[in-house]
Amino acid sequence: MRELLSRMREQQEHLFSQLQSSEQHFRQLARSVWRVQEDERRRLARDLHDGIGQHLTALRHRLDALAREHGGADSAPLREAIALCEIAVEETRAMSRLLRPQILDDIGLDAALRWLARQTASDACAIEVDVGPLPELDESLATLVFRVAQEALTNAHKHARARNVVLRLAVRGNRLQLLVVDDGIGCDVDAALDKSRNGDSTGLASIGERVRLFGGDLALSSRAGEGFQLRVMLPISEAVVAEGTST
Repeated sequence: MRELLSRMREQQEHLFSQLQSSEQHFRQLARSVWRVQEDERRRLARDLHDGIGQHLTALRHRLDALAREHGGADSAPLREAIALCEIAVEETRAMSRLLRPQILDDIGLDAALRWLARQTASDACAIEVDVGPLPELDESLATLVFRVAQEALTNAHKHARARNVVLRLAVRGNRLQLLVVDDGIGCDVDAALDKSRNGDSTGLASIGERVRLFGGDLALSSRAGEGFQLRVMLPISEAVVAEGTST
């Protein structure tokens, strides 16, 4: 009987070890896929900015030159063409920044979060950003934090109809903590997650999935009429180690 129990225990431990190994392998693969997606976003953003955007800018300058050379400033079709060109340039730049803001790669997470707040804020919604001292973060971890903040601020501005939003990012021990709090209309968290999983609402479910891929935790708190709070805790060391050992 003891031998049977011992063999069963060994088999259970072996299966548990295999399960842990498989889960870790899956997480590494999923993170790799996510990094490839972000690299593709970066490439598309660069192509839009340096390719189509530059061509549209050149076209805009050419139309201006034609207007000066031929006295066409009073031509309604030419003015319309110039106006359409300006709109196309701005929309291309906005799409490029939405795909992958260059400031995140050039200057870093702190500057990118402040830029994001400025882009999201409006006369009806004020956003306060407080970023504490940060270590040199892994690129994937910084991107994840930016994407979570992007989703949270978009949700607060468009869906929660918040008038005030506070975003805080700080290091707590060996963990990175992102906190986003708003004074919006609030919601039923479980119902919001169900809608998100069904693709009917915001990306709260996808945020949770991405956070878990990096060994982090997501906590959501809200009640109708009492605002919304999102808290993400991410292990800094694990993200750096995983990045260095992934295949």
